[in-house]
Amino acid sequence: MENNEIKRKLGNVNWNFDFDISYSDDSSRPFNCREVYSYPATFIPEIPYALIEILSKKGDVVLDPFGGIGTTFMQALILERKPYSFDINPVASQVCETLFKLFDPTVDLNGLRDRTLEICNDYDAAINYTDLLSDQRKELRGWFEANTFNRVAYLVQKCDQEPETLIHDVLYLIVSSVLVTLSSQNKGWAYIADNVKPKLEEMREKPVFDYYKQSTRKLFSAIDRQKSIASKTFRNFYLQLGREPRVFTNSILESTLSQETVNLVVTSPPYPRMIDYVKSQRLTFSFLEKSFCDYTERETGARYRRARKTALQEYKDSISDINKAIFDMLKRNGFFCVVLPDYDVTDDRKATIDSVISEYENLGLKKVYEIGRYIPSNKRTLSIQWATLVNERIIVYQKG
Repeated sequence: MENNEIKRKLGNVNWNFDFDISYSDDSSRPFNCREVYSYPATFIPEIPYALIEILSKKGDVVLDPFGGIGTTFMQALILERKPYSFDINPVASQVCETLFKLFDPTVDLNGLRDRTLEICNDYDAAINYTDLLSDQRKELRGWFEANTFNRVAYLVQKCDQEPETLIHDVLYLIVSSVLVTLSSQNKGWAYIADNVKPKLEEMREKPVFDYYKQSTRKLFSAIDRQKSIASKTFRNFYLQLGREPRVFTNSILESTLSQETVNLVVTSPPYPRMIDYVKSQRLTFSFLEKSFCDYTERETGARYRRARKTALQEYKDSISDINKAIFDMLKRNGFFCVVLPDYDVTDDRKATIDSVISEYENLGLKKVYEIGRYIPSNKRTLSIQWATLVNERIIVYQKG
Protein backbone atom coordinates (compact mmCIF):
# COMPACT_ATOMS: atom_id res chain seq x y z
CA MET A 1 0.00 0.00 0.00
CA GLU A 2 1.36 3.41 -0.98
CA ASN A 3 1.91 6.03 1.72
CA ASN A 4 -0.71 8.32 0.22
CA GLU A 5 -3.30 5.57 0.59
CA ILE A 6 -2.12 4.91 4.15
CA LYS A 7 -2.44 8.60 5.00
CA ARG A 8 -5.92 8.68 3.49
CA LYS A 9 -7.05 5.72 5.58
CA LEU A 10 -5.48 7.09 8.75
CA GLY A 11 -7.05 10.47 8.05
CA ASN A 12 -10.51 8.92 7.80
CA VAL A 13 -10.39 7.71 11.41
CA ASN A 14 -11.92 9.79 14.21
CA TRP A 15 -9.08 9.21 16.65
CA ASN A 16 -10.98 10.87 19.50
CA PHE A 17 -13.49 8.02 19.43
CA ASP A 18 -15.94 10.42 21.03
CA PHE A 19 -18.97 8.58 19.73
CA ASP A 20 -20.91 5.46 20.60
CA ILE A 21 -20.26 2.47 18.38
CA SER A 22 -23.13 0.06 17.85
CA TYR A 23 -21.78 -3.31 16.75
CA SER A 24 -23.97 -5.95 15.16
CA ASP A 25 -23.80 -9.41 16.69
CA ASP A 26 -21.44 -10.70 14.02
CA SER A 27 -19.32 -7.63 13.29
CA SER A 28 -15.61 -7.40 14.01
CA ARG A 29 -14.68 -5.23 16.99
CA PRO A 30 -11.77 -4.46 19.35
CA PHE A 31 -11.28 -6.46 22.51
CA ASN A 32 -11.24 -4.32 25.65
CA CYS A 33 -8.90 -5.87 28.24
CA ARG A 34 -10.09 -3.38 30.85
CA GLU A 35 -13.52 -4.97 30.80
CA VAL A 36 -11.99 -7.89 32.64
CA TYR A 37 -9.12 -6.31 34.58
CA SER A 38 -8.79 -2.72 35.74
CA TYR A 39 -5.36 -1.27 35.04
CA PRO A 40 -4.48 2.44 35.13
CA ALA A 41 -3.98 4.58 32.02
CA THR A 42 -4.26 1.94 29.33
CA PHE A 43 -5.00 3.31 25.90
CA ILE A 44 -8.37 2.50 24.41
CA PRO A 45 -8.38 -0.65 22.22
CA GLU A 46 -9.83 1.19 19.22
CA ILE A 47 -6.47 2.95 18.69
CA PRO A 48 -4.25 -0.13 18.23
CA TYR A 49 -7.07 -1.97 16.46
CA ALA A 50 -7.30 0.71 13.76
CA LEU A 51 -3.51 1.07 13.41
CA ILE A 52 -2.98 -2.67 13.11
CA GLU A 53 -5.80 -3.05 10.59
CA ILE A 54 -4.46 -0.25 8.37
CA LEU A 55 -0.71 -0.73 8.68
CA SER A 56 -0.28 -4.51 8.62
CA LYS A 57 -1.64 -7.65 7.04
CA LYS A 58 -2.53 -11.09 8.38
CA GLY A 59 0.55 -13.01 9.51
CA ASP A 60 2.64 -9.89 10.22
CA VAL A 61 4.53 -9.57 13.51
CA VAL A 62 3.16 -6.89 15.85
CA LEU A 63 5.11 -5.80 18.93
CA ASP A 64 4.24 -3.72 21.99
CA PRO A 65 7.36 -3.04 24.12
CA PHE A 66 5.16 -1.59 26.91
CA GLY A 67 2.49 -4.26 26.70
CA GLY A 68 0.64 -3.80 29.99
CA ILE A 69 -2.38 -6.12 30.24
CA GLY A 70 -2.32 -6.73 26.49
CA THR A 71 -4.35 -4.04 24.73
CA THR A 72 -2.19 -4.09 21.59
CA PHE A 73 -1.47 -7.81 21.92
CA MET A 74 -5.16 -8.76 21.88
CA GLN A 75 -6.01 -6.56 18.90
CA ALA A 76 -3.13 -8.10 16.96
CA LEU A 77 -4.28 -11.59 17.93
CA ILE A 78 -7.91 -11.18 16.89
CA LEU A 79 -6.79 -9.55 13.63
CA GLU A 80 -4.57 -12.61 13.02
CA ARG A 81 -1.21 -10.93 13.37
CA LYS A 82 1.57 -12.57 15.37
CA PRO A 83 1.74 -10.64 18.66
CA TYR A 84 4.54 -10.06 21.14
CA SER A 85 4.25 -8.17 24.41
CA PHE A 86 6.91 -7.05 26.89
CA ASP A 87 6.29 -5.55 30.32
CA ILE A 88 8.38 -5.61 33.48
CA ASN A 89 5.24 -5.83 35.63
CA PRO A 90 4.45 -9.54 36.27
CA VAL A 91 0.86 -8.74 37.23
CA ALA A 92 0.17 -7.16 33.85
CA SER A 93 1.98 -9.89 31.93
CA GLN A 94 0.07 -12.61 33.77
CA VAL A 95 -3.25 -11.01 32.82
CA CYS A 96 -2.17 -10.84 29.17
CA GLU A 97 -0.91 -14.42 29.16
CA THR A 98 -4.12 -15.81 30.69
CA LEU A 99 -6.32 -13.94 28.22
CA PHE A 100 -4.17 -15.29 25.41
CA LYS A 101 -4.74 -18.85 26.66
CA LEU A 102 -8.50 -18.32 26.81
CA PHE A 103 -8.56 -17.43 23.10
CA ASP A 104 -7.41 -20.96 22.31
CA PRO A 105 -10.22 -22.32 20.07
CA THR A 106 -9.91 -25.77 21.68
CA VAL A 107 -10.82 -24.46 25.15
CA ASP A 108 -14.30 -25.36 26.39
CA LEU A 109 -15.35 -21.94 27.72
CA ASN A 110 -18.69 -23.10 29.11
CA GLY A 111 -17.16 -25.96 31.06
CA LEU A 112 -14.33 -23.77 32.30
CA ARG A 113 -16.77 -21.05 33.39
CA ASP A 114 -18.91 -23.56 35.31
CA ARG A 115 -15.86 -25.00 37.07
CA THR A 116 -14.74 -21.51 37.98
CA LEU A 117 -18.12 -20.54 39.42
CA GLU A 118 -18.31 -23.71 41.51
CA ILE A 119 -15.48 -22.75 43.83
CA CYS A 120 -17.78 -20.48 45.86
CA ASN A 121 -19.97 -23.40 46.93
CA ASP A 122 -17.91 -24.81 49.80
CA TYR A 123 -17.37 -21.68 51.85
CA ASP A 124 -17.96 -22.22 55.58
CA ALA A 125 -18.34 -19.02 57.62
CA ALA A 126 -17.35 -20.91 60.77
CA ILE A 127 -13.80 -21.44 59.47
CA ASN A 128 -11.16 -18.76 59.80
CA TYR A 129 -9.45 -19.06 56.43
CA THR A 130 -7.12 -16.15 57.15
CA ASP A 131 -5.08 -18.36 59.48
CA LEU A 132 -4.00 -20.35 56.44
CA LEU A 133 -2.53 -17.35 54.64
CA SER A 134 1.19 -16.76 54.29
CA ASP A 135 2.67 -13.75 56.08
CA GLN A 136 2.88 -11.83 52.81
CA ARG A 137 -0.79 -12.45 52.07
CA LYS A 138 -1.76 -11.47 55.59
CA GLU A 139 -0.49 -8.01 54.70
CA LEU A 140 -3.76 -7.66 52.77
CA ARG A 141 -5.73 -7.65 56.01
CA GLY A 142 -5.66 -3.87 56.50
CA TRP A 143 -7.46 -3.26 53.20
CA PHE A 144 -10.58 -5.32 53.90
CA GLU A 145 -13.41 -5.55 56.42
CA ALA A 146 -12.97 -8.72 58.54
CA ASN A 147 -15.76 -10.88 57.06
CA THR A 148 -14.83 -9.75 53.57
CA PHE A 149 -11.21 -10.68 54.18
CA ASN A 150 -12.16 -14.15 55.38
CA ARG A 151 -14.04 -14.77 52.13
CA VAL A 152 -11.13 -13.40 50.13
CA ALA A 153 -8.81 -15.76 52.04
CA TYR A 154 -11.12 -18.65 51.11
CA LEU A 155 -10.88 -17.75 47.41
CA VAL A 156 -7.10 -17.52 47.69
CA GLN A 157 -7.01 -21.01 49.19
CA LYS A 158 -9.19 -22.38 46.37
CA CYS A 159 -6.85 -20.82 43.80
CA ASP A 160 -3.83 -22.50 45.38
CA GLN A 161 -5.54 -25.89 45.52
CA GLU A 162 -6.59 -26.01 41.87
CA PRO A 163 -4.45 -28.63 40.08
CA GLU A 164 -5.40 -27.84 36.47
CA THR A 165 -3.11 -25.16 35.04
CA LEU A 166 -5.63 -23.25 32.94
CA ILE A 167 -8.30 -23.18 35.66
CA HIS A 168 -5.62 -22.18 38.17
CA ASP A 169 -4.55 -19.27 35.96
CA VAL A 170 -8.14 -18.15 35.36
CA LEU A 171 -8.90 -18.24 39.09
CA TYR A 172 -5.88 -16.06 39.78
CA LEU A 173 -7.01 -13.60 37.11
CA ILE A 174 -10.55 -13.35 38.47
CA VAL A 175 -9.57 -13.02 42.12
CA SER A 176 -6.95 -10.41 41.18
CA SER A 177 -9.56 -8.49 39.22
CA VAL A 178 -11.88 -8.06 42.24
CA LEU A 179 -9.38 -7.30 45.00
CA VAL A 180 -9.59 -3.51 44.68
CA THR A 181 -13.39 -3.60 44.41
CA LEU A 182 -13.63 -5.74 47.52
CA SER A 183 -11.27 -3.54 49.50
CA SER A 184 -12.58 -0.62 51.53
CA GLN A 185 -10.17 1.76 49.82
CA ASN A 186 -12.20 2.99 46.86
CA LYS A 187 -10.48 6.33 46.18
CA GLY A 188 -8.44 5.17 43.24
CA TRP A 189 -5.17 3.51 42.30
CA ALA A 190 -2.96 6.28 43.74
CA TYR A 191 -4.15 5.61 47.29
CA ILE A 192 -3.27 1.95 46.88
CA ALA A 193 0.06 2.81 45.26
CA ASP A 194 0.87 5.07 48.21
CA ASN A 195 -0.19 2.41 50.72
CA VAL A 196 -3.04 4.51 52.16
CA LYS A 197 -5.17 1.91 53.88
CA PRO A 198 -8.81 2.67 54.68
CA LYS A 199 -9.56 4.01 58.14
CA LEU A 200 -11.49 1.87 60.57
CA GLU A 201 -14.68 3.87 60.03
CA GLU A 202 -14.33 3.38 56.26
CA MET A 203 -14.40 -0.40 56.47
CA ARG A 204 -17.39 -1.90 54.64
CA GLU A 205 -18.40 -5.52 54.24
CA LYS A 206 -18.62 -6.43 50.56
CA PRO A 207 -20.54 -9.25 48.80
CA VAL A 208 -17.41 -11.18 47.86
CA PHE A 209 -18.96 -14.07 46.00
CA ASP A 210 -21.38 -11.85 44.09
CA TYR A 211 -18.48 -9.77 42.80
CA TYR A 212 -16.46 -12.88 42.06
CA LYS A 213 -19.29 -14.46 40.03
CA GLN A 214 -19.99 -11.20 38.23
CA SER A 215 -16.34 -10.89 37.25
CA THR A 216 -16.28 -14.54 36.13
CA ARG A 217 -19.31 -14.13 33.90
CA LYS A 218 -17.99 -10.87 32.46
CA LEU A 219 -14.66 -12.51 31.59
CA PHE A 220 -16.16 -15.51 29.84
CA SER A 221 -18.82 -13.44 28.12
CA ALA A 222 -16.16 -11.11 26.68
CA ILE A 223 -14.01 -13.99 25.43
CA ASP A 224 -16.98 -15.95 24.08
CA ARG A 225 -18.34 -12.89 22.25
CA GLN A 226 -14.99 -12.26 20.61
CA LYS A 227 -14.46 -15.90 19.64
CA SER A 228 -17.98 -16.13 18.22
CA ILE A 229 -17.22 -13.41 15.66
CA ALA A 230 -13.73 -14.64 14.81
CA SER A 231 -13.02 -15.28 11.14
CA LYS A 232 -13.10 -18.80 9.74
CA THR A 233 -9.31 -18.77 9.56
CA PHE A 234 -8.72 -17.81 13.21
CA ARG A 235 -8.66 -21.38 14.51
CA ASN A 236 -5.84 -22.45 12.22
CA PHE A 237 -4.01 -19.16 12.79
CA TYR A 238 -4.07 -19.58 16.58
CA LEU A 239 -3.04 -23.23 16.51
CA GLN A 240 -0.19 -22.46 14.14
CA LEU A 241 1.22 -19.91 16.55
CA GLY A 242 2.52 -22.91 18.45
CA ARG A 243 4.04 -22.78 21.90
CA GLU A 244 6.59 -20.06 21.25
CA PRO A 245 6.58 -17.53 24.13
CA ARG A 246 4.78 -14.32 23.20
CA VAL A 247 4.22 -12.58 26.53
CA PHE A 248 7.38 -11.61 28.40
CA THR A 249 7.85 -10.28 31.92
CA ASN A 250 10.96 -8.30 31.21
CA SER A 251 12.20 -5.27 29.33
CA ILE A 252 12.41 -5.20 25.56
CA LEU A 253 16.12 -4.56 26.19
CA GLU A 254 16.36 -8.18 27.35
CA SER A 255 14.55 -9.54 24.30
CA THR A 256 15.96 -12.35 22.21
CA LEU A 257 13.88 -11.33 19.17
CA SER A 258 16.07 -11.12 16.11
CA GLN A 259 16.82 -7.86 14.33
CA GLU A 260 14.47 -6.80 11.55
CA THR A 261 11.74 -9.34 12.38
CA VAL A 262 8.92 -6.98 13.42
CA ASN A 263 6.49 -5.51 10.86
CA LEU A 264 4.65 -3.13 13.16
CA VAL A 265 5.15 -1.61 16.60
CA VAL A 266 2.11 -0.11 18.33
CA THR A 267 2.67 1.26 21.80
CA SER A 268 1.93 3.94 24.34
CA PRO A 269 4.99 4.32 26.59
CA PRO A 270 4.55 5.29 30.23
CA TYR A 271 4.24 9.06 30.50
CA PRO A 272 6.84 10.83 32.68
CA ARG A 273 6.05 11.17 36.41
CA MET A 274 2.44 10.14 35.90
CA ILE A 275 1.55 6.56 36.88
CA ASP A 276 2.88 3.96 39.30
CA TYR A 277 1.94 0.88 37.31
CA VAL A 278 3.71 -1.52 39.65
CA LYS A 279 2.66 -0.02 42.97
CA SER A 280 -0.93 0.37 41.74
CA GLN A 281 -1.04 -3.44 41.79
CA ARG A 282 0.06 -3.65 45.42
CA LEU A 283 -2.88 -5.89 46.43
CA THR A 284 -2.33 -8.36 43.62
CA PHE A 285 1.40 -8.53 44.35
CA SER A 286 0.59 -9.59 47.91
CA PHE A 287 -1.95 -12.11 46.64
CA LEU A 288 0.60 -13.57 44.22
CA GLU A 289 3.25 -13.56 46.99
CA LYS A 290 5.57 -11.35 44.97
CA SER A 291 7.46 -8.27 46.13
CA PHE A 292 6.75 -5.21 44.01
CA CYS A 293 10.03 -3.74 45.26
CA ASP A 294 11.78 -6.09 42.83
CA TYR A 295 10.19 -4.23 39.91
CA THR A 296 9.70 -0.58 40.85
CA GLU A 297 13.23 0.60 40.03
CA ARG A 298 12.93 -0.93 36.57
CA GLU A 299 9.73 0.96 35.81
CA THR A 300 10.01 3.77 33.26
CA GLY A 301 8.58 7.17 34.22
CA ALA A 302 7.11 6.10 37.56
CA ARG A 303 5.13 8.74 39.48
CA TYR A 304 6.84 7.97 42.80
CA ARG A 305 10.07 9.46 41.38
CA ARG A 306 8.41 12.81 40.64
CA ALA A 307 10.36 14.64 43.36
CA ARG A 308 13.75 13.58 41.97
CA LYS A 309 15.59 16.33 40.11
CA THR A 310 16.89 13.70 37.72
CA ALA A 311 13.46 12.12 37.00
CA LEU A 312 12.98 13.58 33.52
CA GLN A 313 16.54 12.84 32.42
CA GLU A 314 16.19 9.27 33.70
CA TYR A 315 12.99 8.98 31.69
CA LYS A 316 14.66 10.23 28.51
CA ASP A 317 17.60 7.86 28.95
CA SER A 318 15.33 4.87 29.52
CA ILE A 319 13.11 5.64 26.53
CA SER A 320 16.17 6.29 24.36
CA ASP A 321 17.64 2.86 25.04
CA ILE A 322 14.31 1.19 24.35
CA ASN A 323 13.79 3.13 21.10
CA LYS A 324 17.14 1.95 19.78
CA ALA A 325 16.20 -1.66 20.53
CA ILE A 326 12.83 -1.23 18.80
CA PHE A 327 14.49 0.32 15.74
CA ASP A 328 16.81 -2.67 15.39
CA MET A 329 13.93 -5.16 15.60
CA LEU A 330 11.79 -3.31 13.06
CA LYS A 331 11.96 -4.47 9.45
CA ARG A 332 12.79 -2.05 6.68
CA ASN A 333 9.57 -0.31 5.63
CA GLY A 334 8.01 -1.46 8.90
CA PHE A 335 5.88 0.99 10.89
CA PHE A 336 6.35 2.36 14.39
CA CYS A 337 3.21 3.88 15.98
CA VAL A 338 3.37 5.71 19.27
CA VAL A 339 0.79 7.46 21.44
CA LEU A 340 2.32 10.23 23.54
CA PRO A 341 1.05 12.98 25.83
CA ASP A 342 0.51 16.44 24.38
CA TYR A 343 1.45 18.64 27.32
CA ASP A 344 0.77 22.33 27.63
CA VAL A 345 3.76 24.61 27.02
CA THR A 346 3.81 25.46 30.73
CA ASP A 347 4.40 21.81 31.68
CA ASP A 348 8.08 21.02 32.22
CA ARG A 349 7.47 17.55 30.77
CA LYS A 350 6.74 18.96 27.30
CA ALA A 351 10.41 19.46 26.48
CA THR A 352 11.11 15.88 27.51
CA ILE A 353 8.45 14.49 25.18
CA ASP A 354 9.62 16.77 22.36
CA SER A 355 13.12 15.40 22.85
CA VAL A 356 11.83 11.82 22.64
CA ILE A 357 10.01 12.65 19.40
CA SER A 358 13.11 14.25 17.90
CA GLU A 359 15.07 11.10 18.61
CA TYR A 360 12.75 8.97 16.48
CA GLU A 361 13.80 10.82 13.35
CA ASN A 362 17.43 10.86 14.45
CA LEU A 363 17.30 7.07 14.52
CA GLY A 364 16.20 7.02 10.89
CA LEU A 365 12.43 6.82 11.21
CA LYS A 366 10.41 8.89 8.75
CA LYS A 367 7.20 10.50 9.98
CA VAL A 368 4.25 9.32 7.91
CA TYR A 369 1.34 10.71 9.88
CA GLU A 370 0.62 12.69 13.03
CA ILE A 371 -2.62 13.78 14.62
CA GLY A 372 -3.63 15.23 17.96
CA ARG A 373 -6.51 13.71 19.85
CA TYR A 374 -8.42 14.84 22.87
CA ILE A 375 -9.51 12.33 25.46
CA PRO A 376 -13.27 12.59 25.96
CA SER A 377 -14.09 13.12 29.63
CA ASN A 378 -15.97 9.83 29.82
CA LYS A 379 -12.88 7.98 28.50
CA ARG A 380 -10.38 9.46 30.95
CA THR A 381 -9.31 6.88 33.49
CA LEU A 382 -7.79 9.35 35.91
CA SER A 383 -9.47 11.84 38.19
CA ILE A 384 -6.44 13.15 40.06
CA GLN A 385 -5.84 16.73 38.98
CA TRP A 386 -2.08 16.48 38.56
CA ALA A 387 -2.34 13.25 36.58
CA THR A 388 -5.33 13.90 34.36
CA LEU A 389 -4.39 14.24 30.71
CA VAL A 390 -6.67 15.92 28.16
CA ASN A 391 -4.68 15.75 24.91
CA GLU A 392 -2.50 13.14 23.25
CA ARG A 393 -0.90 12.75 19.87
CA ILE A 394 -0.62 9.70 17.67
CA ILE A 395 2.48 9.56 15.47
CA VAL A 396 3.21 6.99 12.77
CA TYR A 397 6.77 6.47 11.54
CA GLN A 398 8.24 4.21 8.91
CA LYS A 399 11.70 2.71 8.86
CA GLY A 400 13.52 3.59 5.67
